Amino acid sequence: MLGSYGRHGTDAYDLVERLPRGPARAAAWNAYVCQTYADKLALRCTHAPHESAPFARALYDLAIEWLRRANDDSLRGPVDLELPRWGSLVRSSEQLVAMRETLESLRTYIAYDTGEDDGRLTEIDQRLATASALWDPRPTPDLRTAIGDALVRGIRAAAELGASCALG
Repeated sequence: MLGSYGRHGTDAYDLVERLPRGPARAAAWNAYVCQTYADKLALRCTHAPHESAPFARALYDLAIEWLRRANDDSLRGPVDLELPRWGSLVRSSEQLVAMRETLESLRTYIAYDTGEDDGRLTEIDQRLATASALWDPRPTPDLRTAIGDALVRGIRAAAELGASCALG
């Protein structure tokens, strides 16, 4: 879908591991979230790439910006990630799969970092459970909207929790 566009942010995958806890690691986490989300979309959304490409590009651009911030030795201030918004509420089945895989990946990373028994994972687990309960091989537009909403909320919760953990 996006060819080499997303390759510029792949440092996000290991930078978050190399940095000590603090603002730079939180910025690297944000880059990791954006890169992961965009890569999952690029991998899964092959039938109608024009629907997902602008969103994935925005995520790739954010990943690069957060990598720049993570490498800024004078980084101070907020590290709140504002994810782009989809143009419509209804997600395609491919987009939903990519979003679910993104949330599962983020949850796995956080659980590895904090421990599987960390109670802060509850909100993420609830969002995944909601999406799973609604999942249908041929969802209606209303169902795709509800699943997408649960996944978006879960991704936001995972991004916030991961940044909090990265700060220390």
